[in-house]
Amino acid sequence: MTSQNNILRRALGLLADSSRRETVMTAAILIVRAFLPLVAVLLIGHYVDLVTGVTDPGVGVSESIAGVADGGGANSLSGDRGTDGLSSGGRIPGSGPLPLAFIWLTVAIVLALLADDLMAAAGRYLTRKHSYLLEGHISSLIHAHAGRLGLRFFEDPLFHDRLERAARDISWRPSAMVSDFILLLRGVISFLAMAYVLRNFGLIPLIIVILVFIPVMLVRVRNSRRMYETRKAVTSDSRRASYFSWLLTGEKPAREVKLFDLGGYFDRLFRKHFRASREPELRTEKRNILPEGLASLLKVAAFAGVIIYATSGYLRSSITAGELAMCLVAFRQAMVYLRDAVSGYSGLAENSIFLRDLFTFLDLEPDMTGELRAPEADSFSEIATEKLSFTYPGAVRPALQDITLRITQGEKVAIVGPNGSGKTTLVKLLCRLYDPDDGRVMVNGTDVTTVDPASYRRLFSVVFQNFMLYYLSAGDNIRLGSSDDGADGGGDGGDRGDGGDRSDRAGRPGSNSSAKEAEQPVNDSSPNVSDELRKAAVTTGLRELLEALPEGYDTQLGHHTEGGRELSWGEWQRIAIARAVYRQSPVLILDEPSSSLDADSEDEIFSDLSNITGGRTCIFISHRLSNVRDADRIIVLDGGRIAEAGTYDELMAAGGKYYDMYTRQKSMYR
Repeated sequence: MTSQNNILRRALGLLADSSRRETVMTAAILIVRAFLPLVAVLLIGHYVDLVTGVTDPGVGVSESIAGVADGGGANSLSGDRGTDGLSSGGRIPGSGPLPLAFIWLTVAIVLALLADDLMAAAGRYLTRKHSYLLEGHISSLIHAHAGRLGLRFFEDPLFHDRLERAARDISWRPSAMVSDFILLLRGVISFLAMAYVLRNFGLIPLIIVILVFIPVMLVRVRNSRRMYETRKAVTSDSRRASYFSWLLTGEKPAREVKLFDLGGYFDRLFRKHFRASREPELRTEKRNILPEGLASLLKVAAFAGVIIYATSGYLRSSITAGELAMCLVAFRQAMVYLRDAVSGYSGLAENSIFLRDLFTFLDLEPDMTGELRAPEADSFSEIATEKLSFTYPGAVRPALQDITLRITQGEKVAIVGPNGSGKTTLVKLLCRLYDPDDGRVMVNGTDVTTVDPASYRRLFSVVFQNFMLYYLSAGDNIRLGSSDDGADGGGDGGDRGDGGDRSDRAGRPGSNSSAKEAEQPVNDSSPNVSDELRKAAVTTGLRELLEALPEGYDTQLGHHTEGGRELSWGEWQRIAIARAVYRQSPVLILDEPSSSLDADSEDEIFSDLSNITGGRTCIFISHRLSNVRDADRIIVLDGGRIAEAGTYDELMAAGGKYYDMYTRQKSMYR
């Protein structure tokens, strides 16, 4: 387990890494602000001493006020009192001319307070800016590390609990970290400044203020740990509550929720898990009230004791009125700044406890590594498996067992079999989304576990059965197929799913187009559309659809943006196929590429498969066996094993599993 000090060290490292300039500027401001209270206390003390030095010590405050009211004055320094209650020089009754020292002290105090306010405003701006930068920095760390982890992690519920805890408070924890860090440093420096003043009054006030805050700090740190353990225990309920909230508000589930009138049912489930996640937190907060109250009582009692101690010194004439004022103000401010330091430390401690989940996530070792570069597209010759076996995490029955096959460059191979036979699982292992439990996958004779996963996956273009819908422009939806195009996060479409657009004149997302070009409607003849993009649209039968859109390839898809155009599921599937075609990879994998297409479109896709694949190696999965007749080879899976393999004619002549499946399916269409 990561130690508390190590977490704090890494947390401070995050602050610096997010923006060193803002860190330095913030530190400079807080150091200056930390010493301003010392300046103010010393100035106030001198001011009081100056006042008591020019006023008759034998005249009380009430007598002085009465003297001013009746036109007289105690201890008048100069000038005769005029008949109208003012001295001939226009001086206040009961006083002499205002000494220059009063003016300078007043100006100095005002300037100190003004400087503190101005630097506080600048500090708030820097804190807010630093918080934004830190939030973006942490989010990028999470995103980048998630990209390095294999699919095995994402299908593990415990991983999602950990990721939920790591990312849950990302919207405000970074801001709290910056604020707490500033509070801690300023509190410590300002407390030391006040301690410098208090040292003149003996060690008793200093010892009291330190001793008081030891239990305060312990109470707050303990309360933070309690809250962390509570929130950790309710992570699953919190995630479930978020899921049911999405079912009630999301676009995808909206149709079934309304049709089956599931709103009330899901709302009850939401409230059940919401209460289960929030009520323990309230109970923990309630438990924290008593120790917090006792700590506050201790602080108040300590302040009362110091008031009595300092006042007795003044009454014994061992300190002046100015020193009494300095002592009381310094002690009070010392308590405030030590409270700030404790609050900052306990806040950092609390945040570091929650950051433990972030660092635990970031410390997860990628389950897929490799140093070798994958072969270039033009040098790809074959992909093969050797005695491949795989069982999903938590499952008992293997999904694949003893799979040995070899697929060469340019070959078109169909994989068929009943549901649950392992077809999609085999695709995942071929693409190295998983590594096998036994056996191996090889590319050009090299074990892929020795190859860098990212470079290896560039060999594949895949249309998954559960393909993604990206709420971007139509053009960007296709361009995302190219890893080079999709790698740049520039433009305002960096979030795939928020309807952003990142097109440029070369047809690649991520670069900046001129404003004039961005305003022009885009169709398939626009200079914004590359030849490769146009070819992918034509090959997959999308040209007419894209030409008919209001802004051509720049039309936003989905209802997540104003003016967005929603497509049918079949049209979305064509977009997914075009995305795979656009990616210039040597291996094209189509997992049920026509599942959402009508009969004519399906026939068009498979009859034109040679044109779509463009001479590339093609692996396709289809439950409709008539679609795979023209494959160079058909591999039949059953129960996670290869039942048989061969051409259509060979398998039909053998009268085995494929023959039974084909004739049974054929009889359904008679």
